[in-house]
Amino acid sequence: MLACLFSKAQTLRSKPLSFKCKGGQAIHRFKKILCYVGGPGDPQPGLTTATELAINNGAALTVLDVLPESTEGPWLTVPGKPDLERLVVSSRLHDLEELVAPIAARGIEVRTAVDTGSPSVEITRRVLTDGHDLVIKTAQGLESRMGGLLGTTALHLMRKCPSPVWVVKPDSGARFGQVLAAVDPDPEKPGAQELSIRVLEHARSVAETSGSKLHVVHAWWLYAEATLTGPRINMPKAELNVLLSETRQAAEVALAGLLKDVDLSGVAHEVQLVKGIPGEVVTLLAAESDLAVMGTVSRSGIAGILIGNTAESVLQRIECSILAVKPRGFQTPLRF
Repeated sequence: MLACLFSKAQTLRSKPLSFKCKGGQAIHRFKKILCYVGGPGDPQPGLTTATELAINNGAALTVLDVLPESTEGPWLTVPGKPDLERLVVSSRLHDLEELVAPIAARGIEVRTAVDTGSPSVEITRRVLTDGHDLVIKTAQGLESRMGGLLGTTALHLMRKCPSPVWVVKPDSGARFGQVLAAVDPDPEKPGAQELSIRVLEHARSVAETSGSKLHVVHAWWLYAEATLTGPRINMPKAELNVLLSETRQAAEVALAGLLKDVDLSGVAHEVQLVKGIPGEVVTLLAAESDLAVMGTVSRSGIAGILIGNTAESVLQRIECSILAVKPRGFQTPLRF
């Protein structure tokens, strides 16, 4: 099935859809970036990306690590014993100051911070209290216990952090040849149009400030097509073709309506309408991209890739860097 889908995607790639988009919109720019440099693996790819984004956007940058809280024990109550947690935090702050010194030398407004506790919780707390509009971290990659690019901290942030979350692939560079924007402007899905607009605005911003090509994709599919053609229903081919044609036309109208609301005139871009399961289409096209921008939703603690697709495993199969965007007004389930 994937080979067939890849063939279809390649065919459509040679025939991109053409839309005229509304002009005059201001580009979205990040202003307060939070870069998390804790966890296993080398944090440098994420820090490099955060630095370049801060330069391109004129943004302030905070570099954060989150350390485990000190273990309780009898020694904590012994008079004269040092506050070990305070000493460890102070030492780590000194490390971070050395780490960001070259960044500050480039004229970037940068500060450091060290918190204690759960990384995803403390990062989210920082976003809420300090007003960060982007979180960046390096993906754990082969260090991940989840078996994919993302680790538990990244997945928790994608579920619960209200700001966009950018997870940088360990071997990625600071420049992006192609940015993939996965949209789903289905009018039957509440909030789908608005979230797709946010995805396009963020993808366009990254593409424009980094000089990248923007690839916009919307995947469409006919519900239960295999069942409809199976032996129990055996829908006549002519009737099935009518359903397929109507479904595709509805998807094309929705995509055209979306693109009227976002100005893409400032970037080199391509738009594709691809037949296939959204998660599979995005996974395949992401393999040809440096960054995939997509909307995520959280329902009952399950993260969704694109609206309506709650297959969290899709996030694990994507091999490029990921920028996950929440719906406007998203409320974190965490309580502080």
